Amino acid sequence: MKYVALTSGRNEEKFIRKTVEGVLSQDLEPEAYVVVDDGSEDKTSDILAEYEKVTVVKLNNRRHPTRGVNLAWALNSGVQRLKEVVPDWDYMLKVDADSVLPSDYFSRLVVKFEQNPRLGVTSGTPFDEKVWRGRASDGGKVYRRACFDDIKHFVPCNAFDTLALLQAKRYNWIVESFPEIKYTQLRTWRRGNLDRWILSGRARYFLGFPSWHTFLISIVYMRDKPWIIGSFSMFLAHALTALGGLEKPFPKEYYDFAKKYAMWETLERYHEKRLY
Repeated sequence: MKYVALTSGRNEEKFIRKTVEGVLSQDLEPEAYVVVDDGSEDKTSDILAEYEKVTVVKLNNRRHPTRGVNLAWALNSGVQRLKEVVPDWDYMLKVDADSVLPSDYFSRLVVKFEQNPRLGVTSGTPFDEKVWRGRASDGGKVYRRACFDDIKHFVPCNAFDTLALLQAKRYNWIVESFPEIKYTQLRTWRRGNLDRWILSGRARYFLGFPSWHTFLISIVYMRDKPWIIGSFSMFLAHALTALGGLEKPFPKEYYDFAKKYAMWETLERYHEKRLY
């Protein structure tokens, strides 16, 4: 069993040391750890240079205005380097540049893969957040190689992490998180940034979620800061984007799946008496 690790960040001098040391301290050491320095202008590069076991990929791409595009480009560059360094890796641990993993994080998650051969993407959960069933936390995901080969790459778009999970489900892979396996997420967007709520609503439209589904989700998030305003802004952004009739970028087959998935998820929650 071989696994590799991947992180990408830009101007992360505040957190990157803790992230790197968390990965390097894993009970099961990765075959390779690639960190993509996406054009940092602070001390991120200097900090990364201190670690001999880290392969640094430095980029200087022109910045794209759409949130998520630059990060997806950077991660794809990192994946390509990992395939060059360790062509036959079995699992990829993707760690955000503001996440800190305990030393047994990967070793506990790989057991879950061994128990379920259809588990394609999994994660633990941050201490201060709840991850819904059938999802995986963005900050510390593990991809099975066969699942990632089906996904192929991170699509440069807003909410590319969510799109990758939906693609995995479309290819009949199981996506799951495990609340008993914890890690620390030093930064989270659900702490008052209204712009992120609006972007989330727009992204849900382009990802193919129906407006009624976003409305249910907004009810769940009413208790997150900024209370009520944030979740309402997400729903309103989705609704207005839908009314604008903007073209959706993905194939029809994907959007047919996204609509069915929204219904399946809602029915599952209803039967479990956990309907939002």
